[in-house]
Amino acid sequence: MRTVVIDGPTSIRVETRPDPALPGPDGAIVSVTAAGICGSDLHFYEADFPLAEPMPLGHEAVGTVVEVGPDVRTVKVGDQVMVSSVTGCGHCPGCATRDPVMCHNGFQIFGGGVLDGAQADLLAVPAADFQLLKIPEAISTEQALLLTDNLATGWAAAQRADIPYGGTVAVMGLGAVGLCALRSALF
Repeated sequence: MRTVVIDGPTSIRVETRPDPALPGPDGAIVSVTAAGICGSDLHFYEADFPLAEPMPLGHEAVGTVVEVGPDVRTVKVGDQVMVSSVTGCGHCPGCATRDPVMCHNGFQIFGGGVLDGAQADLLAVPAADFQLLKIPEAISTEQALLLTDNLATGWAAAQRADIPYGGTVAVMGLGAVGLCALRSALF
């Protein structure tokens, strides 16, 4: 399969790698149909975060499920899905809150060095019932891609800020996440 790999400051290439294996009985393989480029990807590109070895990029993805493990219950082969950009085990009390960064077993980010990046033909997704969400027919691929990270991050920031109705808020930086935070603050 093809995957986007960064191997140093300002050095990105498309590389051919073996197809990923199913990441356990609760995992899935997704054929990526759209992947985003995030500001955090740019930190690697601009050498804000040094790399020990070449790393597949990306953590924003939507696609089609092409394989599922025997323990997967919520998605099936052929489903169009959004992939959560942050992963948790899906089974601990922290994951029961549906917030993967609260995972008691340690959360991970696709394209963050441990899990391969989403800017690839195929993506191995652990804990598929927790990480994958079916895309409703009324939602376009582009809209779903926005929901995987940018809107989710902006919305979470607005919710955690506990802005009172009619309150005032300042959003510093109006990139994709900032715009989503601004919009989310209205609700």
